Amino acid sequence: MVKKLGIALLCAALGSTLYAREDISTSKLFIGLELEGTNIDSPTKVFSGNDLKYPIDSGSAFEYGVRVGAEKEDWRTTLLYTYYNNTEQDREVTMHKGSMLLDYFLWSTGSSAYNVKPYIGAHVGYMSYEASGLIKGSNKQEYNGVYADDYGLFYGGQAGIAMTISEVVQLDLSYKYSLTSIDDMSTLVLSDVNTVTSIDNMGSIAFSINYFY
Repeated sequence: MVKKLGIALLCAALGSTLYAREDISTSKLFIGLELEGTNIDSPTKVFSGNDLKYPIDSGSAFEYGVRVGAEKEDWRTTLLYTYYNNTEQDREVTMHKGSMLLDYFLWSTGSSAYNVKPYIGAHVGYMSYEASGLIKGSNKQEYNGVYADDYGLFYGGQAGIAMTISEVVQLDLSYKYSLTSIDDMSTLVLSDVNTVTSIDNMGSIAFSINYFY
């Protein structure tokens, strides 16, 4: 609950900053949906004492999100919330992420209603990470529960193409790469077994649709 509240407060603060800008009246406001295919480099190592028993590999899944923002001729600012859930091989990973993205359009081709605009940008946000599943102890006991649970900042960059197909609809395809401050999550799960989970990076191919209003 505390983590979800932190994400909500971050989005609210970023939203206040965005819409308090004096030149907001000259921007095109939009709301949209986003789908991301995300791979998380977050392996878990299960130890018995100082000995590594076995690793649990990280995986990939889809993220679903909603976005709001404002776009000018050269710049776009977006607030984004996404939800990630991946269940496979007795392991479940759940993430909630709230972030702000700033994009710079490199150039534009076409008319105001139909155009293509490549861009590069950067993002920063706040996320929660929880991993649960089956852990096997050295004495053949089994533990089924949460073995990694943490939250913190993430940041990175993105590049993509925005394609306006009408006066009010824009399609967007991009790649995002993120690093995070969440690292070395260690949780004792059995008397003789502990786990260590580290998130190194996250990579996403994102498709979104924006509606201007």
